Amino acid sequence: MKRKAPSGPGLGSGRRGLLLSATAAAVVAASGDAAFVLPQSLSDGGGIRRRWTGSTSALTSPPTSLGPGRRRRRRRGRDLFETSSAVEGGVGERVGSAPASSPSEHSSDLSSLRRLLSEASALHERNLASTPPLEQIRSRLSDLEEERSDPSFWEAPNAVRNVVVTREVAKYTKLRDGMEAWASLSEDAEGALEMLEEMLVDGDGSDVGDDEMIALAAEECRSSAQTLLELSQRYELETLLSGPYDASPCRLILTAGAGGTEACDWVSILYRMYSRYASSKGMTVTTLDESPGDVVGYKRVELLVEGEDPYGWLRGERGAHRLVRLSPFNANNKRQTTFAGVDVVPVLEDEVVSDVDIPDGELEVTTMRSGGKGGQNVNKVETGVRMKHLPSGISVRCTQERSQLMNKKLALRRLKAQLLAIAQEAKLKDINAIRGDMVEAGWGAQIRNYVLQPYKMIKDVRSGWETSDTEGVLDGGPALEHCVGAWLRWTREREEEEGEIQVME
Repeated sequence: MKRKAPSGPGLGSGRRGLLLSATAAAVVAASGDAAFVLPQSLSDGGGIRRRWTGSTSALTSPPTSLGPGRRRRRRRGRDLFETSSAVEGGVGERVGSAPASSPSEHSSDLSSLRRLLSEASALHERNLASTPPLEQIRSRLSDLEEERSDPSFWEAPNAVRNVVVTREVAKYTKLRDGMEAWASLSEDAEGALEMLEEMLVDGDGSDVGDDEMIALAAEECRSSAQTLLELSQRYELETLLSGPYDASPCRLILTAGAGGTEACDWVSILYRMYSRYASSKGMTVTTLDESPGDVVGYKRVELLVEGEDPYGWLRGERGAHRLVRLSPFNANNKRQTTFAGVDVVPVLEDEVVSDVDIPDGELEVTTMRSGGKGGQNVNKVETGVRMKHLPSGISVRCTQERSQLMNKKLALRRLKAQLLAIAQEAKLKDINAIRGDMVEAGWGAQIRNYVLQPYKMIKDVRSGWETSDTEGVLDGGPALEHCVGAWLRWTREREEEEGEIQVME
């Protein structure tokens, strides 16, 4: 009776599997202190991929001297090992080895690194030119800390000065730390590039060790230069936030426009986008007021955004936002266009708005029930106030307080702050020059288009910035910050052009 040869995973069948296993053991024994990874087809019956590192004497002890017959069998075994590994789909490879890069590849990498470092260094130098010297910043910080160390500084009469000094200390500390980080990154990138150039000139890069050192130096240079470029770009945007109210908190008001239920859902999408964007920049978002839609979303949402320069980052979002997509609320799955209005208003202190005088004849005040939580006082008594500025048509609604008198004072202060912001943006000397500057969420008034069907594109009508990364923008990620940055740069260029025209006139 003929006995059937045993078979199992990785062994093949019969004599062939035994030969492959013996060959693999011979190759490992011959490798000395090298590290080998055996393919699964040459491992034991369990199919486990084995790896031997260091000395292999524990596995098999090769003879001290090999005769011609053993050397021939070793070469034959190595050839069989390589051939069978390629056939089975796993090639025995030396751990840590890499193919040597060609000189042309090194040259192209070096050129790209030089361009990246040159771009980062140029932007870094422009930022340094518009920034006070580091020694001056340190001296200013020392003076402020000395002022804060005085015990009388923290007394009640100095409350206003406390806020100013604390804000300046935070500002200059951040600027000092940023400038020190820029200098360190620039030095690291230049040093890595210089080392890389020396290695490419001294050696041909044919040795594996040389390739590893070249790769490490290139990665160090690329990482430092890229970080320097990103930090410089972010600081460049921060220097554009130089308006008188840019550091103030702001109210973000989202209103559904043309589109019905689709417009209410569009407001909820914008609500999520701005909340995530503000959170990513370290700001806090508080919902002041909301009016739910009949089916989904919101008819109106009012948010309070606080943090570092919230009005400066968000003031460019004021206007109508247009959405084009296949509506999930349409039974025929048709493409629909809808609008939502976004208004951004700074929250100013009483000292700033106290100088604004609005005659009573230009105000229209109506009252309403606030509704919501608060018991009978807000559900049966008309504590809510809507105040409208007749010359401009701007209206403010306030239902936060439980008293109608308090809501009326708060609404008047918000209306003054909104008129001041509009006058400052339009460079008007008097708020009486504001006429009909309301956000109209309808056709022809959009500032940005969000097209999701039949193609994906978001385009800012004012700056011309556009992208196909619609999800990145609607998620409030870096893509939205790029859009905001493009608008800030466009605003600066327009102001410079207007300044040149006035000088010529």
